[in-house]
Amino acid sequence: IYDLYAFRVIVDKVGDCYNVLGHIHDIFQAIPGRLKDYIAVPKPNMYQSLHTTVSNNGHFFEVQIRTHEMHRIAHHNPDVPYSRIVLMVNPDTFKKFNCPEYEELRNKYNLVRIAGKGSDFIRAKRLLHYLAPRLTHSSWYDNHIECNALRLLEYSLDNPEQGINCLNKSKILVECCLAIGIYARRVSIMPFSPYDFDNHVVAEIYDRALEKWIMLDPTTDGYFIDETKTPLSLLEMRSRFANAEFITYVHSAASLKDIHKLRAKHMDTNMYICKNLFYFKVEQYSTFGEKKSYLYFAPLHYSIKKTEQANLKYRIDNLPAEYEDIRKQFEERAAGREQHQEPQRTGIQSMQKKPI
Repeated sequence: IYDLYAFRVIVDKVGDCYNVLGHIHDIFQAIPGRLKDYIAVPKPNMYQSLHTTVSNNGHFFEVQIRTHEMHRIAHHNPDVPYSRIVLMVNPDTFKKFNCPEYEELRNKYNLVRIAGKGSDFIRAKRLLHYLAPRLTHSSWYDNHIECNALRLLEYSLDNPEQGINCLNKSKILVECCLAIGIYARRVSIMPFSPYDFDNHVVAEIYDRALEKWIMLDPTTDGYFIDETKTPLSLLEMRSRFANAEFITYVHSAASLKDIHKLRAKHMDTNMYICKNLFYFKVEQYSTFGEKKSYLYFAPLHYSIKKTEQANLKYRIDNLPAEYEDIRKQFEERAAGREQHQEPQRTGIQSMQKKPI
C-alpha cells in the first residue's frame, strides 16, 4: 500500500508545483511508475494536481502538489461534472468548463487523443492544426448554422462546398479547447478605419505553465512569436507591432530554426493582423453556444458605435453584386445600431488577467 499516508503541498503558481516536485525527489526516493501529472493532463472531472509516491527508510507516502485554485476546485467540487465548474476571469465575465455537449464533442472527434500530452499551448496547437486545414474558408458565409462546434463541424468539416468564416472557425477551436479543459476565448480583432470590408476573429488560450494568454488563428493555422520564439498574446502582439519590435506569424507545423526568414516569408500575414489590432471585442461568456454579449477594449475617445455604423453603411454601399442576397442582413443590422448606446469599455488590464 503506497498511499496509506499522504501529504498535500499548496503553492501559488503552476511552475512552483514542478519545482516542489523536484525538491521532493531530491530528498526522498521516488517510486517508479507512481508519478501522475494531472496538471498537464487533467482528469475527466477537471481535477488537477501532481501526485508522486516516495520512500523514506522503507516507509511509503504519497505527496500531492497543487495550486490554491486547483485545491479550491478539488476541495469543493471533487466529483462535480464539468457543467458545474465556473471559473471567473473578472466580475463581468466567466468561463464554463464543459457540459454534456462538450462530452459529445470530445468523444465524437477524439479530441483528447488528438491533443495528446503536453502544455496547454502544445495541446491547443495540435487541435488547431487538426481542424484548420479541414475547414474551408468563406468570407461571405451568412452565419445560418447554429454557432456551436457540434453543428458547425457537422456542416463544414471536410466539406469544401460548405465553407465558414473566421468567426465560426474560432468558435469551433474555442469549444474544442474548453472540451478538453483548456481555458479559451473568442476575440474579434478590429481595424481603426470603418471603410474596410474586413476584420478578423481569432482564439486565445491560456497556458497555465507560461501563465499567459496565447493567440491561435484557425483561419491561417498559426500563431505569433517574438525573438525568443515565445508564443504571444494579442496584447503582446499589439505592443510589439506598435513599438517596431520583432514579431512574426508562424504556421503551426513550421520549423522555428530561422525565424527571420519566416518573418520575411509571412510579411503579408504580419501586416494583415497588425492592421486589425486597433481594438478588441471579446465574448463575455465563453461557453457552449453563444450569448451575443461582449466586452470592448478600445482606446479612449474612440467611438465604437459610430465606427460600426459607418462600417455597415460602407458595406451596404459597396456590396458585390454576387452577394446581394445578404444585403438585407446588413440593412437590419444598420437599423438596429441606431438604437444602441455607445458600448461600455472594459479596462485593458482585464484582458491579460489569468483565469481564477
